[in-house]
Amino acid sequence: MGMRVSFFVKDQLDGYYFEKIQADFFEEEENIETYYPKEKFDAILDEALLRILHKMFDTLEKIGEVEEYLQFLDFNIENPYNSAFVSKHFLLYKNADVESLMNHVLMEVAEPLAEGYFESMIDYLETNIDDEVFVDFRLNGKELLLEVQSQGKKVSLIEPLKQLVIDYDESFERVATEFLESFI
Repeated sequence: MGMRVSFFVKDQLDGYYFEKIQADFFEEEENIETYYPKEKFDAILDEALLRILHKMFDTLEKIGEVEEYLQFLDFNIENPYNSAFVSKHFLLYKNADVESLMNHVLMEVAEPLAEGYFESMIDYLETNIDDEVFVDFRLNGKELLLEVQSQGKKVSLIEPLKQLVIDYDESFERVATEFLESFI
């Protein structure tokens, strides 16, 4: 389960009252308690999100546990006051600074995540293929390259690291099935 970042915003007639932003991860909270005009509010939300993500990331780097990094990568925006503006702003949210931070965090956990995936894949394939199985993996930037050799055949697959974070189980099942179908 990922972390939640909550925006406590009340829609007003000609602007927005931004009460606070809160993250359940390390229990970060920033009280804002300010009224903002509509024209500037997109940037205000972006800045607040970046500030709280950077605070949590700084704490995360001190702890350095893979599980916490994965929770950080899987954050969800919540809107407890049901602000129409907040809902619309984060509906199809893209922000280069947030994306850059998330990519940095992904690279922090890439190796242990790939190694765990690799070890599980070896166990699964050795259990389900009746011949000797050789499995190799390499990290190539934001991708995991997997190669399996068995029964005189070699099969290679590429899996985006982001997919492992988004849905590890679905990714594992799909990739394992593709490998099995290649050898059975």
